[in-house]
Amino acid sequence: MIGPRLLLKSRRAAPLLLALVAVAIVSRDVGGQHLLIGTTEPIPLPWAVVLPAITAYLTTVIAWSALPLQEHLAVRRVDLYDLLYLTAAALVGAVLVGWAAQPLTGTITESGALRNYLGLLGYSLIGAATFRVSMGWTIPITLLTVGLVAAGTETALPPLDWPTQPDAEPASWWFSIAILITGLAAFASPARRRVRATRAAHTETE
Repeated sequence: MIGPRLLLKSRRAAPLLLALVAVAIVSRDVGGQHLLIGTTEPIPLPWAVVLPAITAYLTTVIAWSALPLQEHLAVRRVDLYDLLYLTAAALVGAVLVGWAAQPLTGTITESGALRNYLGLLGYSLIGAATFRVSMGWTIPITLLTVGLVAAGTETALPPLDWPTQPDAEPASWWFSIAILITGLAAFASPARRRVRATRAAHTETE
């Protein structure tokens, strides 16, 4: 089976896209409400800049193959198609996150939500590559929670609390992009593909 056909067959895009749309609708509905971080001087963080964690994980699931062994053994490798597919899924996710956060005003707005989505997508890709796609949510949720706690205690941890920083904070964008690039590298790694193919082969022989 050639690359594009195999890639389309091995992804469950339709139900996950519906889930992305549902998350965007909920995010837009509750996005203006605030999650108060901290106790002494709580930071009002809009929900629409936290919920991209869900969109980022769903984007990762959309891009992950359900047929890793077949893709590994394919006559025409799907590596490039894989990255293009992830790019398309990420663009859809970014559009939905931007739409959900469009009504926001203040120090963290639509661009802050997009920044968070990109960085959390990187976390999700790293999590899925490190563990399994079903556990890919652990790294983004854990590190996002640590970042929120750090921001609430007014502890300066820029590598972790970047999702709570204002839109115009350059360092938060640098951290977000660096995490995304690391996630893309983990996703595109040939070693990751071999490991998943090997696991699938062992599962089929059991």
